[in-house]
This record gives sequence, structure tokens and C-alpha cells, in this order.
Amino acid sequence: MPKPSGMLALNYPKPNYQAIVTDCPFDFDINSLSSIDLKSNCFFSLSYPLMKAKVYMSYFDLHQHNIDDLNSDFNNRLIDHTRQQARIQESSYQSIDQQKYGRFFQITANAPSNLHYMVTDQKNHFISGLLFFSAPPNYDSLYPAVQYIKNDLRHLTESLTWR
Repeated sequence: MPKPSGMLALNYPKPNYQAIVTDCPFDFDINSLSSIDLKSNCFFSLSYPLMKAKVYMSYFDLHQHNIDDLNSDFNNRLIDHTRQQARIQESSYQSIDQQKYGRFFQITANAPSNLHYMVTDQKNHFISGLLFFSAPPNYDSLYPAVQYIKNDLRHLTESLTWR
């Protein structure tokens, strides 16, 4: 008898978030499944060992950097990662009273980075990030992990407080 065809089912634990207080001008929550590596320049990475994934985040003070240049650089990186035929799904987050404006770009192809992220208050702070896996870029196989991490980044954005 031939084996029935099956599908890969990746199930991850329900997220449990913990507050991270930094010396940087921001604080936020991260998933306990991840670990943070914070650099002295307020750049940081979130590692997900279970998924062999890492989100690299860059922080920029808008008193020292031009927001138009940062947006242009962000868009250029997004284009660089989508040189092949790919669809880009965009979603956003906005909290006017808390001065948080976030954008998520999910690349639905075998790209080096399937998730690009940014959040800003448009006056003082700008954070951008990229998701990378230590695995071949097979979007169909990575999709569950991309969605899980995207939800974590949305929670990070919702819990983010500027100082």
C-alpha cells in the first residue's frame, strides 16, 4: 500500500510575554520563547532557537537621522529582498494617542527575509527589523514560523512605550 500524502504540521506553544526594560528610549514585551541580545547602540536581535530564526532590529534617533532617508533605506531593502516574482502583503498598526505607527511587510516567496518591520513615532524614534532563518528559504515550510513571529512583533508594537 502506498503511504498517504501528509502535510507538515508545526505547532508552537502559546506565547507568554514578559516585559523588557532597557537603557534605550523604549521598552516592550517579548515572547518567553525568544531571547534578546541588546547592543550598546540600542540595536538588538530577538532569537527564536526553536524555529532557528532571528529578528534583527535597528533603532534610530530621529534627531540624528532623517526619517525620509530611513524610510527610503527601508523600502530599498524590501525591494532587494523581492527581486524575484513575489507578492508582498502589507499590514499596519496605528495608535495615535501613543504615537506608534507600525508597518509589516510579508514576502510570500522563497526570499532571504520573509518579514520586514518598522515602527516609529514620526518625531523622535524609528525602529526597523528583518526576520532571517538559519534554514533554506522555503516559504511554504517557513510560513507557520513567519506567522508566529509576525504576531510576536505585533505584540511588541502594541506593548512598546517610548521614553
